Amino acid sequence: MVLLIGACKKNDEETLAAPRIFKASDINIAAGANSAKIKWAVPIFATGKALKYTVDFSKDQAFGTIAFSKVVDTAGITVTDDNIEVRTPYFVRIKANAFEDQPESKYVISSSFTLTGTQLFLAVRDAEIKENSVTLRFTSETGLSSIKLTPETGTAITTTLSAGDLTAGLKTISGLTGGLKYTAELLAGTKNKGNVTFTTSPATAYTVKISPTDDLAATIASAANGAVIGLNPGTYNLTALATFITAKTITLKSTSGNPEDTKVNYKEFDLEGTGAGIILSGIDLDGTAGAALYFLNLIGSQAANGSAATFTNIVVDNCIVHGATTAFLRADRGTAARDFKIGNITVNNSVVFDMGANGGSNYYTFHLNKLEFNTLTVSKSTFYNAGPGLVTASTTYAGAVVPTVNISYSTFNGFGGNAKYALLDANANPVNFSLQNSIVANTPKSGTVQAAALRSSGAGVTTTFSYNNTFGLYNALTGNVGLTFPSTVTQTANQTIDLGWTGATTSFTLPVGSSLRTASSTSIALGDPRWAY
Repeated sequence: MVLLIGACKKNDEETLAAPRIFKASDINIAAGANSAKIKWAVPIFATGKALKYTVDFSKDQAFGTIAFSKVVDTAGITVTDDNIEVRTPYFVRIKANAFEDQPESKYVISSSFTLTGTQLFLAVRDAEIKENSVTLRFTSETGLSSIKLTPETGTAITTTLSAGDLTAGLKTISGLTGGLKYTAELLAGTKNKGNVTFTTSPATAYTVKISPTDDLAATIASAANGAVIGLNPGTYNLTALATFITAKTITLKSTSGNPEDTKVNYKEFDLEGTGAGIILSGIDLDGTAGAALYFLNLIGSQAANGSAATFTNIVVDNCIVHGATTAFLRADRGTAARDFKIGNITVNNSVVFDMGANGGSNYYTFHLNKLEFNTLTVSKSTFYNAGPGLVTASTTYAGAVVPTVNISYSTFNGFGGNAKYALLDANANPVNFSLQNSIVANTPKSGTVQAAALRSSGAGVTTTFSYNNTFGLYNALTGNVGLTFPSTVTQTANQTIDLGWTGATTSFTLPVGSSLRTASSTSIALGDPRWAY
C-alpha cells in the first residue's frame, strides 16, 4: 500500500511539474494562400490565468534559425506572408512563458505547413520559351514591381516591371542559358505573388548561321549530314526548284525561335534516299509563291522516285506551314508496299493551314500509304483547311512494324472532302490510332466525306477517340448526316459543344469561362493550348 501511494504521488507530481503545468498541446493549423491560423489547447490549470505564449516559426524542425517569433496572450495566432515566405515549409513551436512562481514550459512542436501563396502568373506558352529568353505572362495587380529568375545553377536575375509591362501583363526576359531550369517569382516589393518553373530550350550548336542575303539553297545542298543551319530573321526564297535533302538529315532553325520573323518561301522539300530526314523549327514556311504541290515529299531518288529507301525522321516544331495544294506530306511513292521506311514523324506546337486544295485534293494531309513508319505524333497544333482527310495508311501490307498514330491537344477545323475518311483510313492494316484532348469541327470543307469518321479493321490494334469536343461533323455540305464511329473505337468523355466556328474560321480562342478550358483528361483545356491563353 505504501508503495502504491508513493507511485501515485510521483505520477501526480510529474503531471503538475512546473515545466508542464501550462504547456500547450494539440496544435491545429489552417493554412491558406497568404495566411495561416495556428491554435492550440492549454491545460485546465491555465484557465483564468493571464498566460503568455511564445510562438516561433522556422524552416527547420531543429529551429536552428528563427524566421519569425511573437509573444501572444491567447491560445492562437495568425501569421501572414508579411511574416513568413509563401511556398516554403515552416514548423511552429510554442511554449508557455514563465508565470508567477512557475518557470516557462517545454516547447511543443508542430508538423510542417505551407502558405500556398497568390498565383498571378499565367501558364507559360511553349512557343515563348526560347533558348536564351522567355516571355512570362501574368494578371496585373497594383504593387507588382519585379520578376526574379533563379536558375537551377548560377546567379538569380531580377528584372523590374515597367508601367508598360504591367499594362500588357507580360515581360520578355533575355540573357538566359539554354537547357536550364528556372524558377520565376513575381514580386510586389518583397511579397511573392506567383511562382512558375520552365526550362529553356536546349542550347543549339549551329553548323552555320545565314542571313536572307545568303543563298539558302546552296547552303542546304552543301550541308553535311547532321548540319544545323541557323536562319537569322528575314525572308528566304526556295521557290525556283524543289529543295532536295539527299541521303542526309539536316536542321533548319530560326535563330530567333520565332516563326513570325523568319520566313521561307518554298516550292517543295524532297527527302531523297536512305538517310534523308529533316528538322524544321521556328519558321514560317509558305508555299504560295512557289505554287507548291507538297510541303514534304519522300522519294527514293530523282531518277527513280519509287526506289526503296529508309528515311530517318521528320520533325516540324514551332512552325507555321501553309500554301501547298496537294498535301502536307506525301510518302506513297515506293514501288511496292514497305519499300519506303521511316522512324518517326512529329508535328508539335505548329499551325498548318491551306493544304489540299480546299479539301478537293486526292491526297490526305498525311498521305502514308505503303510507308512503313513507327509513329506519327501530332501535339499542341492547329490544322484548318488542311486536306480532304487527316491520315491515310490504307494500302495493304504486312510487316513487323505496327504503326502508331497519336494526336493530342490539337485543334482541327474546316477540313475534309473528295469522299475521303475525315480522320483515318487504315483499311485492313494494323494501325494503332489515338485522338484525344482535342477539338474537331466542321467537315467537309468541300464535296463529301465518308459517313464513318474513320476506317480501321486491322487485327489486334487499339483505336481511341476520347476527351474530345466535336461539332459540325457531317458527311456533306448539305444533308446534315452526322459522322459515325465504328463500334471498335473506344470513346470516353467526348462532348459536342458548338463553339460557333464555321469552315472559314481561322481564330479558335475558347470563350472565357468555357467548360472546355478544363475538360481534358488532365483537367486543362481541350485543343491546341495556344487558344486557351
